[in-house]
Amino acid sequence: MAEVKLGRIKAGSGKTFEVKWNQSDKIIYVDNYGWKNIGKASSAGEAMTKAEAWAYNK
Repeated sequence: MAEVKLGRIKAGSGKTFEVKWNQSDKIIYVDNYGWKNIGKASSAGEAMTKAEAWAYNK
């Protein structure tokens, strides 16, 4: 896999999650007690935006 670590995001609850994005298949992964596939994004910026939206209510 060609995963790139994009950084950390903060959820509404205050928890933090690490975000990775696979450049070849465009899948976004968030570390939530193991790496979870949360969807696809066409760019790293879009991946972070989608990850932040995913984490909003976590």
